[in-house]
Amino acid sequence: MIERELKLHVPAHARADIIKRLRSAKARRISLHARYYDTPERELANSGIALRMRKEGRRWMQTVKAPGPDPVSRLELNHLRPDGNLDLALYDNTSIQAALNTLSSPLSLRYETKVVRLQYEYHADNTTIEIAFDEGALFAGELELPICEVEFELVKGSPTTLFEVAKQWTLDFGLMLDPRSKAERGDTLASLALSVQTTETGETIVTSVSRPNNHHLFKPCRAKPPKLTNKLTPASAYLKCAHECLTQIAQNAAYTAGIDTARANSSTHMEYVHQLRVGIRRFKSCQKLFGEWAPELPKDALEKISNTFNQLGARRDIDVVRTVIAPRLKLAGMPDMRMPRVGANRTAPASLTSSPSFQNALLDVLETLVIFGDTLQLEAQSENTAKKQGGNPLPKYLDAWLRAIVKKGGKFTSLPIEEQHNVRKDVKRLRYCLEMCAGVLDKNLLSKLRPALEQAQEDLGELNDYYTAETLFHDIAQKQPQAWFAIGWLKAMQTQKQKDAESHFRLLKKAPRLAGKK
Repeated sequence: MIERELKLHVPAHARADIIKRLRSAKARRISLHARYYDTPERELANSGIALRMRKEGRRWMQTVKAPGPDPVSRLELNHLRPDGNLDLALYDNTSIQAALNTLSSPLSLRYETKVVRLQYEYHADNTTIEIAFDEGALFAGELELPICEVEFELVKGSPTTLFEVAKQWTLDFGLMLDPRSKAERGDTLASLALSVQTTETGETIVTSVSRPNNHHLFKPCRAKPPKLTNKLTPASAYLKCAHECLTQIAQNAAYTAGIDTARANSSTHMEYVHQLRVGIRRFKSCQKLFGEWAPELPKDALEKISNTFNQLGARRDIDVVRTVIAPRLKLAGMPDMRMPRVGANRTAPASLTSSPSFQNALLDVLETLVIFGDTLQLEAQSENTAKKQGGNPLPKYLDAWLRAIVKKGGKFTSLPIEEQHNVRKDVKRLRYCLEMCAGVLDKNLLSKLRPALEQAQEDLGELNDYYTAETLFHDIAQKQPQAWFAIGWLKAMQTQKQKDAESHFRLLKKAPRLAGKK
């Protein structure tokens, strides 16, 4: 069966109020102890599969979960068991059997969860939603991570109602969307807690190691290009790309807000913010490329996401000046001066990303994508529709973008600064979409195009940082004349970066057409 569920993190300040609401609703209290199994090579996790044996009160339940059609849906198979021993024969003649048959190593216990669950069924508009508040911890070796989350599972009825209930709870309690399942968090924890060694005879040994300082455990969520094929309709390809972009946004927003990362250092938090903004740019690029096949997204949600992007960008600009450009200026001989601090009127990134308005904007977009996916008959449309459309239209669109960039870039040094900014945005959009669509593009063409495009984006990014820094140092110069040294140096660097960028555009002009036959 397909399980459809939203999982949201509960901040510490909301815990008591949520327990009070659930108790007033006569929620049932259940103790859950789950053991998760995988091979030392993480073969199940690499396939997106989670296999667990869970004691639910007095009964045992064996469960396997696998990826579904969207981030809130999972294939779930449950079997009551007489004891805590796994029985893999239960998956004979199922879609899970093939994955189990190809495992190179035996399954073993990888991590555990122990939680107390408060659970009740919510009924509205012919819809039943199981609401469960889980509080406890994940355990792997000597490491542990706290669990404090609410799950909203659609038992029957409308996914719209599912999202409406989750959004209302988000407003009431400040919940935060976290795309990771317990299994994903546990797998990451176990990767740190267990080291794998192979003996000379080929025997695999798993040994526990003590690493209690796990605050650098969760790395920023980077882009993971979806697997596109020419058999997918553009609408189906859009959904794969949009869901992947939204996952990058939501995950880095959760990390920025401090979920599992409160003790990470400042440079790691800067990278969370950077990857969050990359995710938003990629999502906007995806919307532009697939515009005619994509659903109309809620305008209020897009506006909130864009405003958050801009506010985070203002913080990022000051961070870059302080941590990247100022050290370069010092090496160049800039006199000592006081650098401005981040203004007290600027909202902290954690507050921006944890705000109910931003979190509900993410849920609004996710809801639209899920419902759009439900309206598509993916299997029925795929190959026949693609043939009717005369093949995959994406290479043609991307090639047109490339030629437009080359045309503007050929005279880059003479463009006004605002036009240079627009070219930089166009380059980012093209690069992100090329990566998203790599599965349906000629690999040889991409290998020739990527280096020049990546270098152009890097130089244009540095140029933008120099422009931003110049504006900042002009303000500083009113009280600290030594800032004029920085302004002169920045102008010289701008001139050089403009020339560098133009040279990359000349290389891009020679790139073969993307719309050619694969």
